[in-house]
Amino acid sequence: MKRFDFDALADRVRNWGKWGPRDNRGTLNHIGPDVLQRAIAAARQGKLFSLGMRFEKSGPQPEHARMNPHLYMNALDKIINPEFPTSRYSEDVVHMSLQCATQWDALSHVHYDGLLYNGCKACDVLSAAGASRLGVEHLAAPGIMSRGVLVDIARLHGVDMLPATHVITPDELNRALERQGTALDAGDILLVRTGIIRHYTINNDRAAYFAGNPGLAPECAGWLYDHSLAAVCSDNLAVEVLDETTLGGDVPLPMHMLCLRDMGMPLGEMFDLETLSADCAQDGQYTFLLSAPPLGFTGAVGSPVNPQVLK
Repeated sequence: MKRFDFDALADRVRNWGKWGPRDNRGTLNHIGPDVLQRAIAAARQGKLFSLGMRFEKSGPQPEHARMNPHLYMNALDKIINPEFPTSRYSEDVVHMSLQCATQWDALSHVHYDGLLYNGCKACDVLSAAGASRLGVEHLAAPGIMSRGVLVDIARLHGVDMLPATHVITPDELNRALERQGTALDAGDILLVRTGIIRHYTINNDRAAYFAGNPGLAPECAGWLYDHSLAAVCSDNLAVEVLDETTLGGDVPLPMHMLCLRDMGMPLGEMFDLETLSADCAQDGQYTFLLSAPPLGFTGAVGSPVNPQVLK
């Protein structure tokens, strides 16, 4: 994407100051009491789904990428009280990258031209100790919950998995919603299924999962803005398409920059949508209550999450 075109789109979607100069939650501010009540009403059948990957040493990250979780027992079969030695406990610790599997990107995750969301200067906000503004703890409290809306782009095209080079356009999003009979409301969280996660979850092929990803075109940022959505998630690595254009253009990762830096919209990545999408196709209900609060790591730029859906 050329910088001139990018800047025009960034100016159109920028939400700086919309919710005050000290705002740390961005488009999550679209989620008010009325939105939450609508989300609760979408849970009609009593069906529960988890959209999270397992956090394990053999996780999706290839070598020399983010670190998959390493779990260690730091207390094993310890006696609680010597006078009653049959009662015992164990404890563990974990060493991992916070964005190694199903996760949220916080608004401090990316920036360009030296500025983060709401005009925060990167030099003032970011340090080795973490982010003093826009950290993921602000997404964790009071949390992330809203009506979720699945848009199944893979099923729109009649495939289990989109090709790695497939660029999802606003027109495709509209066509998928129309096909599903689904309408969006302000404050909804959009979940975009590409099917690409099947490389890892079904084929056990990390390399294929990281070789290239279908995803949203940069122009989708304007579409998300126009619908006043609270957040967008996908089953791919970065929500946006990952190819030579997005990684090597004038502004690398343009959707990240437009959503996180300009719009203040959190991105949910590597959400496993396979079981949910099959159920939605069966019963025709593509809306649901979505609860996906990140962990409140103070100053972190991202967090693991185990999203829960109740239909």
